[in-house]
Amino acid sequence: MALQPTPALTLAFDVQRIAYSDVAAVGNPINGLFAGAPLGSDDGPGFGWRDMTVYKLGAAYRMNDSLTVRAGYNYGRQPIPTGQTLFNILAPGTVEHHLTLGATWTLASGNEVTVMYAHALRKQVDGRNSIPPAFGGGEANIHLSEDLLGVAFAWKL
Repeated sequence: MALQPTPALTLAFDVQRIAYSDVAAVGNPINGLFAGAPLGSDDGPGFGWRDMTVYKLGAAYRMNDSLTVRAGYNYGRQPIPTGQTLFNILAPGTVEHHLTLGATWTLASGNEVTVMYAHALRKQVDGRNSIPPAFGGGEANIHLSEDLLGVAFAWKL
């Protein structure tokens, strides 16, 4: 959904449902590995991610004909159950909150330069019974935070 309360301001809200359970390699729990199922098989081990709903809020403000600035926020409950942290050392998708900033400059030629920065706030998931006794037992605690910087140039033909 997008609203334009003024000609210069656009506000947007989006809800996205991600069905990780529909993709065996992502949705299947790791348990298949300990039962002898090979990676990639229909019932093989995966990351054990839960399905999730993501909420996004964004704003774009057109400062003038040459400059548009943007900001956004994204929230989705992290998808990794505490018993699935061992395999997720490879893909610790634990972050729940993302903040973004960006701007686009339109040059006199009509070409555009866009810059963006995103920060995913650190989130830790502590394992619970995540390492089987056959592998030494214990817990695999995982965390992730991210900072991203992007620059793009667009040629208008």
